[in-house]
Amino acid sequence: MPDGSANRIHIQRLKDKCGNRSNASSEIEYHDTWSILVGEEGRGIAEILSHAHLTRLDFAVGSAGLMRQALSLALNHAQTRTAFGKPMSELPMQRNVLADLALESEAAMLGAFRVARATDGLQSSEHERLLARVATPVMKFWNCQRAPAFTYECLQVHGGNGFIMENPMARLYREAPLNSIWKAPRT
Repeated sequence: MPDGSANRIHIQRLKDKCGNRSNASSEIEYHDTWSILVGEEGRGIAEILSHAHLTRLDFAVGSAGLMRQALSLALNHAQTRTAFGKPMSELPMQRNVLADLALESEAAMLGAFRVARATDGLQSSEHERLLARVATPVMKFWNCQRAPAFTYECLQVHGGNGFIMENPMARLYREAPLNSIWKAPRT
């Protein structure tokens, strides 16, 4: 509070989520809580909707990053694990799978970064403003929808070892669907 005392925010419970425990979700109660008005009084819904664009961009970039991490783990595993006397990454079928995953990961990241660049130009370019308005929800949808299946493909490179809790692939696999089910306000 302005006087240095603790604000009155009551945590009802922390949610035990499927994906991770380092990104806490909670149910909280605001009773006699000190707050600051953001935006114009009476325009709360309009104010929060203006933030939807950045939330969608965050989901598009975050899902692309998750895909890239899953790919990196799959590539490392395939390069260090041998089968039939050579690294898995040198086996023709595995090489094709890894190449497809690499292309998709790169496309997801480039698409997300292009939307980010359009967002940077919202105020200065009509073209960028229009592109950001259309492309942001498209990239959010595409990357978020592809992340679970993409991560599953990367998990298959690891086989059963990827599903063990000590392996970071297990967490990525559980985390992959989150951005697609977390909703930004619709505008």
